[in-house]
Amino acid sequence: MEYMNTPIRSRDRKKLERRRLHAGRMFDKHITPYAVAKHFGVSTTAAYKWRDAWKADRKDGLRSKGHPGFPSQYTKDNKKKLKAIILKGPSAYGYATDFWTIDRIRAVAKKELKVTLATKQTWTTVINLGFSVQKPERRAKERNEKAIMDWKLNEFPKLKKMGA
Repeated sequence: MEYMNTPIRSRDRKKLERRRLHAGRMFDKHITPYAVAKHFGVSTTAAYKWRDAWKADRKDGLRSKGHPGFPSQYTKDNKKKLKAIILKGPSAYGYATDFWTIDRIRAVAKKELKVTLATKQTWTTVINLGFSVQKPERRAKERNEKAIMDWKLNEFPKLKKMGA
């Protein structure tokens, strides 16, 4: 069977249910939750929960409860558009600074894609699109890049030689 010895990473509910039901049959054979966890590549906590559900209701204890929550408003097409929006940058949508926040992404998605989601849902979607948290580098407004480069190239090597 395709689910043995390899963890299922997708959200295919039927496969997950078949895996749990197979675990239930293993519990009937007095196989320990630890052995079941090793067999399916899941945590022992998950295996113990499966065993408890199996004991409570052998017939339906490990059956799928259906799809949790509501389907996302971000369709495949909307996700592609959202990724393109993020890659264009906030300045393309009228923001003065060139960094995204979740609230900005939500506002642009609402305006451009007609999608309104909670902060957490938007955050999860952005992470699933492959983006990560980035913090802008903090630099003083008075910073003089030319003077810094000059010091690094001319003054610092002299100081290094004195210390040697």
